[in-house]
Amino acid sequence: MKIVEIKKDKKHTVKVSFDDGKAFNFDIDYWNSTCLRENDQLDDAALKRHLAESDYLRAKARGLWFLDRSDYSEKTLYQKIVAGGISGTAAARAIARLKELGLVDDEKLARRLAEQMSNSNISKRESYEKLYNKGIPASVIKLVLDDTEFDERSQILAVIEKKYRTKMDTKENIQKVYAALIRKGFSYSAVSEAIKKYTKEIEYNEEY
Repeated sequence: MKIVEIKKDKKHTVKVSFDDGKAFNFDIDYWNSTCLRENDQLDDAALKRHLAESDYLRAKARGLWFLDRSDYSEKTLYQKIVAGGISGTAAARAIARLKELGLVDDEKLARRLAEQMSNSNISKRESYEKLYNKGIPASVIKLVLDDTEFDERSQILAVIEKKYRTKMDTKENIQKVYAALIRKGFSYSAVSEAIKKYTKEIEYNEEY
């Protein structure tokens, strides 16, 4: 196939048209590195190789762009890369390289987030859900959460004092708080133990 036109398509790509009517977009830096020009010939194997390398560079650049703004799990970063029209093969290859460089590390990310959630009084069960929703594998989450300390009683008391203390003025309201804490993922036994003193305070006030 003969190249009939090379035209800058977008900020980071060029559109290369061939005499058979087909056209392909290439990463502009990669294309420039090939030194190919109009009227040059390309066979199918060479075209396929150039497209794969161009797609890989685009995938890696896109991955770095996302990582420069936030941390992502391997799964989520893959989804973001392919959402930009890049092939899954190129995305997987780019992520493999980013993992080699230590820029993508599911366990490291999970440990940091788990510690933050524990300190923010988020229950272990809710922490699991949040980590899973970030695309971190279940096996990694279990490993990390088993190593992270979650003091349920202290967490529950902290949540009560911050959010619910003024609402616990009747037995009915205490039951509502109880239900809210269960929905946050705290265990029944830990919630019952933590709010026991508030129930006793209500009972004492009702007696006197």
